[in-house]
Amino acid sequence: VQDAEIHPAFIPCDHEGPCNEETCSCVQNAFFCTKHCVWGERSRNFFRGCACKGPCNKKSCACFAAKRECDPDLCRTCGACTDPPQQRVTTQRCTNDNLSMRRHAHLLVAESSIPDAGWGLFTKHALKRGDFVQEYVGEVISQEEAERRGRIYDKVNRSYLFNLSSDYVVDASRKGNKTKYANHSSKPNCFTKMVTVNGDSRIGLFAKCDIEAQSELFFDYRYDVGMENELIVKPGQTVAWMNDPEMAGKISKISGGKQTGSEAAGGGGKKKSSK
Repeated sequence: VQDAEIHPAFIPCDHEGPCNEETCSCVQNAFFCTKHCVWGERSRNFFRGCACKGPCNKKSCACFAAKRECDPDLCRTCGACTDPPQQRVTTQRCTNDNLSMRRHAHLLVAESSIPDAGWGLFTKHALKRGDFVQEYVGEVISQEEAERRGRIYDKVNRSYLFNLSSDYVVDASRKGNKTKYANHSSKPNCFTKMVTVNGDSRIGLFAKCDIEAQSELFFDYRYDVGMENELIVKPGQTVAWMNDPEMAGKISKISGGKQTGSEAAGGGGKKKSSK
């Protein structure tokens, strides 16, 4: 479960004849066909959405189980995207439209509780386990460009690179939001998840446990998790601050209690990986 997963960038299929393993790029790359594909709903590989009458936040929801956001064009019963954007849901049942409707938490940037880590990310209000925090955004660049920038970022011990696919990487160094200030912890209170939204892969940050108001938010950068398949080879990497015993003993406040973990600002040129 903890192994890094990486896939090629999704490109809607465009071919003659029905979708199958010989003709359809979606089938070949283990994607569902979408409404953007040439065969659309006529394809046997078409993702048809969910028929939920609940909140769509468990694996009983076809969309949630497939790591996809509910699509109002396909999911006709859950009410996805009916409440106004940029605020928590109030009347609709579906809670699986957070990235597309920008239903993020109120976040603050302040000096990190970790000495010498620079800025940190904090939540203004309390969060429940599974709550959507914010989308990790930035400049979408190629893997080759990411390797070039990574060598530069290594020299300043700071990196905001995040693997998006085997082809592309998100770099939040110049173009990003507050999530780039979330620091690393081996025992974090948040986790990242790759979510398909309207055919695009996007990176969501979610609460891993109940979190008190004004707590600092951390997630595991997973620098030490390697990836090796026919698409990409990325060896695991242990950056200097992971082996620093002083850093390893730092304390972070999580849900009223305390947990130890190796926490530091985003050092190193190795790219962050999502589950």
